[in-house]
Amino acid sequence: MKLELRSITSNVQPLIVLSVATLVWLILNASVFSVLFALLCGFLWLHFLETRRNVSRLRIERTISTERAFTDQEVLFHHSVASSKRLKVTLLGQIEVGSSLTYNLFERELFIGSEPMRIDVRTSFPTRGRKVLKDLFCYYEHPLGLFRIWARFNAAQEVLVLPRLMPLEFFPARLREPLPGRRSDFKLFEDPLRIKGLREYSNDPIKKIHWKASAKFGKLLVKEYENTAISRVFMFVDLNMAKEIFARNVWGQIRTGYEEEAVRAATAVLYWLSQGNDTINMTVVGKQVLEMDWTAQHGWVRAVETLALAEGSEDGPQLSDVLLSQVPKLTFTSTMVVLSMYLTDSILPVLLEARARCARVMVFLLPYGYRDPRYKAGRTYEMYPLDMVKLKEKAKLLEEEQIIVRIIRPNQTLQEVFYEIDEVR
Repeated sequence: MKLELRSITSNVQPLIVLSVATLVWLILNASVFSVLFALLCGFLWLHFLETRRNVSRLRIERTISTERAFTDQEVLFHHSVASSKRLKVTLLGQIEVGSSLTYNLFERELFIGSEPMRIDVRTSFPTRGRKVLKDLFCYYEHPLGLFRIWARFNAAQEVLVLPRLMPLEFFPARLREPLPGRRSDFKLFEDPLRIKGLREYSNDPIKKIHWKASAKFGKLLVKEYENTAISRVFMFVDLNMAKEIFARNVWGQIRTGYEEEAVRAATAVLYWLSQGNDTINMTVVGKQVLEMDWTAQHGWVRAVETLALAEGSEDGPQLSDVLLSQVPKLTFTSTMVVLSMYLTDSILPVLLEARARCARVMVFLLPYGYRDPRYKAGRTYEMYPLDMVKLKEKAKLLEEEQIIVRIIRPNQTLQEVFYEIDEVR
């Protein structure tokens, strides 16, 4: 993409001082030398105007290797710079990585001419979100420091950084929708495309008879199908700080890291669900309440983009209020999943009301993050607020009713916690 000139400024104060001094000299003492200096000043002014025009007419193009990237994925920024006249300039490229954080993408001093000069920069982004390419500044300084020129070029370009995918083997959503999907422990729907074996005929429908096997073994044999189902998941990703938190300054710093971990966990679950025919409703509780409802095969990419752009706050909407507004949408075959940083037992009445309308309620608290499955577990010495511990203890009595609350430790992987929940029947 070609960058357009936005503004150009210059500083010619030293040249003005030299010109005034030469003019005074010429008036007071007209001589060969004073005339030569006057001619030299005129030449310098012409040189300044020509250089300013050449800088304003720089041909700058910028391309990006990809407009969508995952965190820690390398992105290539290619710049091509050319000029009608040979110039020695300094180029400075900037990128905005946060709401109030801009850093230099590169700073190069180079000679440019009619042949395009290439500048390739490779970088990666540790955090998700929209990364906006800001102005490209061109700076020229006269060899004797008589004048300086600054030009600003820009074009609207950005990179959307998505949370990095974390593989999951399993997620304990209740499979209760009788449609072709994953293997289910409930005999709701027999998938005719999944044959698990044969058995002797016993008043079964004729269409289930395996005629070739029956002819081979000399008795009627029927096909046994696997029971399959899909899940309907209501996921709530809480990025805000709970109003019950007392030490808000401390938890405000923790919330920044938690936000990235929660979005990454939600992305992993959404991607796993997208491999089946599951139906998903996602609500992100941040500065704004964002809601999406889609079938997993069509909406996963759009959902991850929504998560990449979501931002939490310390005084935004509260999770309990959002849950209460969404409870009427739950169905008896659905699973409700909550990801949050800090909850107390005041949320239990809401969870009980939700469980009365759905098959399972799962709450995951991630105050200090979780372990990346690529690394081994280590020792941790974390301490949790008493309010959070009370919630976990009270929720143990409700596990048989499928209200499951887990505080995930930093040395646990999400997959370990999900397998642990699968044992709850």
